[in-house]
Amino acid sequence: MKEEYERALQKIKELKKVVSPKEWNQIAKKENLLSSETIKYIAQKDFRTLQAEIRAECRQI
Repeated sequence: MKEEYERALQKIKELKKVVSPKEWNQIAKKENLLSSETIKYIAQKDFRTLQAEIRAECRQI
């Protein structure tokens, strides 16, 4: 499960903008990634909050 989670986070980093859970689920379905609800459960954070944190990390690097 950790590999799938890491793949999903990597894809979030690659996106050009913050997406809604619905948009993410469409991407996830096409690319065989975890759903927004699953990511939310694993991270114990709101999906949009998690995206913002991930994208902020990318800008710092």
